[in-house]
Amino acid sequence: MQKILAMILTIGLMFNTLFGLLSQKYDVYENVRYGEAERDLVTVYVPKNAEKREYHGCILYIHGGSWTGGEKEDMAPLCKKLAGKGYITATMSYSLCAEGSGVTVYTMLDEIGMCIAALKEFSDEKGLNITKVAPSGYSAGGHISMLYCYTRADAAALEIAFTANRVGPADMTTAAWGESAYRLTSQLTGVEITKEMRENGEADRLCREISPVFYVNENSVPSLFAYAGNDPIVTKGNREAMEKTFSEVFGENGNGYRYVFYPLSGHGLLLDPVSEECYYDALYGFCETCFGY
Repeated sequence: MQKILAMILTIGLMFNTLFGLLSQKYDVYENVRYGEAERDLVTVYVPKNAEKREYHGCILYIHGGSWTGGEKEDMAPLCKKLAGKGYITATMSYSLCAEGSGVTVYTMLDEIGMCIAALKEFSDEKGLNITKVAPSGYSAGGHISMLYCYTRADAAALEIAFTANRVGPADMTTAAWGESAYRLTSQLTGVEITKEMRENGEADRLCREISPVFYVNENSVPSLFAYAGNDPIVTKGNREAMEKTFSEVFGENGNGYRYVFYPLSGHGLLLDPVSEECYYDALYGFCETCFGY
């Protein structure tokens, strides 16, 4: 009897697996290499029958992990969610800023550019005609995503359509982080910040150099960003700086941005379902407006 039950369960699992594969609305291309570093890999999710569309946009997700950890698979659920809606999505790994690695935030920005170029090559090979890309990220990934979009959009191999980020550090100065700003900036730039640099203003200049918010202007790409009211990791100064700057540049209800606040949530944005719905409504709106579908 036990053998029969085991066989029935095995057959049931096989049918469930087969049904899942048949009902999947997208194809997955794992570990497409975009550079020579060990972690220079991107996974691409392509909706079924995507080749029938005349052109495509692609949302490129960048994972978090304090610039020192995390994996591209962390963003797979978002990729699958958007691919299920008909959008090509991708999630990239990047070199991590571990002690002694020699990796800096500038390395990461270079890798985003290389990944976008590889997505264009992938598009050409598959006949997908990806014409626009939306680099987007979570936490540390949101930081480098914004920094890339606000400083290097003109150099990208594909047109930058918009950027959509969640709890991304935006202001790396002492105004947002206190004295921790110097430690973070030293970590990300590879420059040891000395007492002399603090006194002569060079340390503060370096903090601003890696702060996305200081590059926002009327020509910046459309931006969607979300922050939490009880985030113990990314300080409230970051969300305040973003909200204030975008409001000043584009007007309180400007078309250049959308800010979604999660008042009850922490860094994971888990406690505000209404805000979550608003965020995704805004994201789909950005896709429709900026991608054209």
